[in-house]
Amino acid sequence: MDLFKPPWPAPERGRAGARAEYNILKTAGSSLGFKHSEETLKKLRNIKHSEETKAKMSDTAKKIDHSGRYKSGENHPNFGQKVEGSGKPSQQIEVFDFQEKTTTYYNSMGEAAKALNISSHNIIRNYILRNQKKLYKGRYAFKKIHG
Repeated sequence: MDLFKPPWPAPERGRAGARAEYNILKTAGSSLGFKHSEETLKKLRNIKHSEETKAKMSDTAKKIDHSGRYKSGENHPNFGQKVEGSGKPSQQIEVFDFQEKTTTYYNSMGEAAKALNISSHNIIRNYILRNQKKLYKGRYAFKKIHG
């Protein structure tokens, strides 16, 4: 047995260069992009399940918690709840308004963007990342508060 050569043939490993007749899918192990033939689709549409099979499928479906399925926004059971450990923590921002000569502190870039009627928090993020000296809209300077 050769230690450098696997014991299975190349097409089973999903190599990109494998022969097409064995490798009908672009990515090994993924059925993404696969299309059933019309003949197969016809067979699938005509499947008649027995009453016993229907009962088993129903019982299985009843065991699955569908509480949030097809619900969005305020109707979703997890609306307004932040999943622990998800996303990045908010970055506190200091905004100096040169026109009004005031400094305002915000808990996040998004909060600052909303308050200043800026379309996206990414504008503030990029201002800070690029260490810009020019005032935004000729008026605002942003600074991230490290804490």
